Amino acid sequence: MPATTHPHIAASARHLVADMAHSAYPAALDLLLDAAAARLAETRAPETITDHTGQAS
Repeated sequence: MPATTHPHIAASARHLVADMAHSAYPAALDLLLDAAAARLAETRAPETITDHTGQAS
């Protein structure tokens, strides 16, 4: 893309090429698995009953 019409992309192109040289699939898969693990941990954690102020009872 030409710098005259897309100056921000042109300015960051060097960084984008360096970071995007490989597939983003492994990083995206890691994020997905981390999110799934966090969700699973939430569902396995004992529930804390809170009152209307948000304080645990």
